[in-house]
Amino acid sequence: MFKKLIYLSLLSGTILLSACGFETYQSGDLPSEKRLSLITKGISQEKVVDLLGNPIFENKIGRESFYIYFKTKKENRAFFHPEEIERDIYVISFAPNKTVNAVEHFTLKDGNEVAFDEAHTKVTGKELSVMEQLVKNFGRYDAGGRDSSQRQ
Repeated sequence: MFKKLIYLSLLSGTILLSACGFETYQSGDLPSEKRLSLITKGISQEKVVDLLGNPIFENKIGRESFYIYFKTKKENRAFFHPEEIERDIYVISFAPNKTVNAVEHFTLKDGNEVAFDEAHTKVTGKELSVMEQLVKNFGRYDAGGRDSSQRQ
């Protein structure tokens, strides 16, 4: 009986400790350092895409034109929130004649954490009152028991 209790406690301890492992997640993908080093001032936008592939983000608003390539790694420990352990961001900005103007590299040290406060951050868009929501959804409810596509 005592042996069974020891085996059971060892088994449960092993299961509990196995849940405390590290998991690493990666988002984004960067081209090789060799390809990134080929990007110099004066190269055309098309040549950048040929060398590096399509960017993660491309600015199409306003006069400023730039591409963003990035990679980030996060580590998850047991039940804690994931922690970012590595970040590489390359921003390639273009002149009005669609040639490379500058290449900037940012890492985790360069970043700033932004704390969003929903109490002060106003989300744009139309806010519906309770009455507007009820009227808007009137007629959309289906009590079930019949196919709603057969309504008349």
